[in-house]
Amino acid sequence: MDVLSQLWSLLGLLTVLQNILPAQILSLLHSLIESLQDLISQYSYFDIPEFNGYCGVDINDLYRHVNLYLNSVTSSATASTCRRFSLSRSRSSNCISFTIAPNHTIHDSFNGHSLCWTHQVETVQDSLEEKRSFTLKLPKRHRHVLLSPYLQHVTSRAEEFERVSRERRLFTNNGNASYESGWVSVPFRHPSTFETLALESQLKRQIMEDLKTFASGKEFYHRVGRAWKRGYLLYGPPGSGKSSLIAAMANYLCYDVYDLELTKVTDNSELRALLIQTSNRLIIVIEDIDCSLDLTADRMLKATTATPTRRKRSSSSSGYNKDLGACNYQLLEESGRVTLSGLLNFTDGLWSCCGEERIIVFTTNHRDKVDPALVRCGRMDVHVSLGTCESCIRSGGSLTPAQIGEILLRNRGSNADLATKEVVSAMQARILSTGGTEHLNTSIEYEETVTLTRSPQSVLTVGSSPEN
Repeated sequence: MDVLSQLWSLLGLLTVLQNILPAQILSLLHSLIESLQDLISQYSYFDIPEFNGYCGVDINDLYRHVNLYLNSVTSSATASTCRRFSLSRSRSSNCISFTIAPNHTIHDSFNGHSLCWTHQVETVQDSLEEKRSFTLKLPKRHRHVLLSPYLQHVTSRAEEFERVSRERRLFTNNGNASYESGWVSVPFRHPSTFETLALESQLKRQIMEDLKTFASGKEFYHRVGRAWKRGYLLYGPPGSGKSSLIAAMANYLCYDVYDLELTKVTDNSELRALLIQTSNRLIIVIEDIDCSLDLTADRMLKATTATPTRRKRSSSSSGYNKDLGACNYQLLEESGRVTLSGLLNFTDGLWSCCGEERIIVFTTNHRDKVDPALVRCGRMDVHVSLGTCESCIRSGGSLTPAQIGEILLRNRGSNADLATKEVVSAMQARILSTGGTEHLNTSIEYEETVTLTRSPQSVLTVGSSPEN
């Protein structure tokens, strides 16, 4: 009873001191107590935060490896020491992820030594965001011989687990890249492959060979001092198969897909932050590049600051207009939006070298509306034109692969000949609607219709290839 009363007296004294002493002294006392604990403790502690830095822009790759490693050992005997796990499964996914519950501990062993992992989760004040980290606890006297080999073991085990069990993801930006992870993802399960694409065999073979050469060109890019990336420009009318081709490329290379929505990006800084938060072995897609943003506005503004009529004015007037144009351009750069120079630096500047094995794909319905600086060789190395299907195209009729696919989908339970005849009938109706009948043959047989291919517009223009 005396011990209990003394304990209550001590707690009361601590409460009084906490209310009386200044915050600086309390912080000093707290630091002294922690130092004393570290001095007498037999263990060393290492924190691994989810993000590097204060703003949380740079993802800590070691945190991801630790999470994968602990996920891989949850089914083993070492996981029996943890009493609680968090189970999750993404929508349309078959994989169940195991994670240590917040502020819980799991024990592990390495080279005869016992180690301990704790999952720390803290809620940031005045915010709903969570600050996550892993804390590694190991014997202090063996930390110099344990830490580096054990972390190498964790990394190799995590990479192997990721290679075997990972599923490809489709990412999109959520507009919060400046302070947290700017990407959200879902499982990527698009059925499109090169075998199912309505492409000419030669064009299909050229694209597949270029992708294969790129994926195996690590030594080449390092030897010549170039960033290991490649740019694709896909252009053609709506329904010509641009999105299906991107999905087929991702399935062929087993890459993740990052769908970048430029209208959600506030400025060039956020665009760079999004690029930093991506990984390797991926395809970055910007669809309808000519419609996403007015990327030529800054170029047009530059041109209007030095017109011939202004050059004929007096020196004082010219100086005033020059200063006004410079101010307007500076306001444009600082107006909080993505500029052409920012996007160029994203695709081909210094910031494009922060990762490896990346493919950047631009799509557009109108190639002539895209700024030439975006599609020059070195940025968009491969230009793929996707046209309409070629049957009777000289007579004025054309059907896109999407239109033909819809006809075949409606007749998927019918005879193949009937479905093909409906395609021919639709083509003939299109020809009649355009008034082109001089080449129309109403007695087209099945043997002729099975040779439907893409129009001669479906060409592949390759810039610099790794083989060159």
